Amino acid sequence: MNMNDFADWVQDKMDSCNVHDEIETSKLMVEIMNKFFAVGKESNDISDSG
Repeated sequence: MNMNDFADWVQDKMDSCNVHDEIETSKLMVEIMNKFFAVGKESNDISDSG
């Protein structure tokens, strides 16, 4: 997954989220941050090996 794919994924997730539900929103933010760091690590691993 590249950053463009990630941005599209985040937009879809945020569009489907009930932002008035603080618990749902906070869980979604954790999921987004975890995926963001995973994408960043994947990107670093590729650039380090190349």
